Amino acid sequence: MQSVPPTSIPETENGWRTNLVADGVTNLPAECFVACNQFFVPTENGPAFEKRWADRVSKLNECEGFVAFGMMRRDGTAKGHGASPMGMDEPTYMSTTIWSDRAAFESWKDGNAFRQSHGTNKDDDAAKEKKPAAPAPLWSKPPSPLFYEGTLVITKEEGP
Repeated sequence: MQSVPPTSIPETENGWRTNLVADGVTNLPAECFVACNQFFVPTENGPAFEKRWADRVSKLNECEGFVAFGMMRRDGTAKGHGASPMGMDEPTYMSTTIWSDRAAFESWKDGNAFRQSHGTNKDDDAAKEKKPAAPAPLWSKPPSPLFYEGTLVITKEEGP
């Protein structure tokens, strides 16, 4: 996975920040913005779903404020604390993009890179006529978005 190196590295000791001021009353400042989509993919569609994502052309690295992308597959075989059998109404995959801030995410979402990667180029009717029909969805219900402000971000200078 490629990512953008951080612009600054917080001072840490034993893996935790040393210069953090948390008063227990005020939220810590947002250090990044995380956008996720939960996908409800039946087990039999998993390999095709992963192939579809692996074959996509991504323009994320060209976007101002993009930090990282990850596609996560739920581990339904994990044993121990917090593990439970997966139900049909639970997400089996989650895409995650990390942005420097909410404004960078909004800029991508409102821009051409998003429209091209999601097949929604609303400004080009001629391209729509030439474009083949979108493949059938591999999920059992539409993706469910989640958004987070990242706090207490610790990363290595060279990235993952």
